[in-house]
Amino acid sequence: MAKYSEKKWLANDGMPMHAVRWQPDVEPIMTVCLIHGLGEHSGRYKDMVEYYTSCGVEIVSFDLRGHGKSGGQRGHSADFQQMIRDIKCFIDEVSNIDVAKPWFIYGHSLGATLTIQYALSHPIGFKGVVLSSPLFKPAFEPAKWKLLLGRLVQTGWPTLSLSNEINEVALCRDKEILKSRAEDSLIHHRISARLGIQMLSEGEKLLRKASEVDFPVLLMHGDADAITSHTASTIFAERVGQQCCLKIWQGFYHELHHEPEKEKVFEYGLNWMKRELQRL
Repeated sequence: MAKYSEKKWLANDGMPMHAVRWQPDVEPIMTVCLIHGLGEHSGRYKDMVEYYTSCGVEIVSFDLRGHGKSGGQRGHSADFQQMIRDIKCFIDEVSNIDVAKPWFIYGHSLGATLTIQYALSHPIGFKGVVLSSPLFKPAFEPAKWKLLLGRLVQTGWPTLSLSNEINEVALCRDKEILKSRAEDSLIHHRISARLGIQMLSEGEKLLRKASEVDFPVLLMHGDADAITSHTASTIFAERVGQQCCLKIWQGFYHELHHEPEKEKVFEYGLNWMKRELQRL
């Protein structure tokens, strides 16, 4: 049984934040810093945490600003780069990661976009990056009126709150997970005009910057993902080259860690990280 702890902290701009830590009952072989996706929170990775901690892996995470138990307007950040600064602050000052031991960064969806942006700007310390269903491009065409509205108001009214357009049934094929999500009071379905426009822009920018990646990356995506584009992930992996291991899961939806075959995903990710450690 993993040892669970919580911690309150302040971001560099004073925003109250919420962090969590799961420690295995043995000396950890590595630490994984988990960055969650849009509208959710760090507590939604129970199955993944149980698998990894049972294998001797420590997990640390925090709720993004505007999410979960952290402060801020739901689904809003005034500056995408502030979210990168939050990750840096968490890793450097809050997470208690033993930097003398190997550690990886694991991001899902929006969290994967943030993860690769952080890794590109702070490419020191971690042994590799795992990207789960990253948002380089959406798998659907966003409503044109909403994009136009977002672009028009992101400067004058950046906090305007809109629906995040996530189709709940497209998240995973496990109906019990979808039921628990619907009952989770910390889940929200909002995104601000500013964050929405910046999120799409940053995804496009990452596709152009892919060749700059010079650290190990595992990129996993389901080919039945109707939320983020697995085609864009394939393009990103091709542009990164040999440093990127691409795994397309046939028939899987968006939340790989909640699919009925999730243990295969966990095992694949853990084996990749172990292989990276053996190369050192």
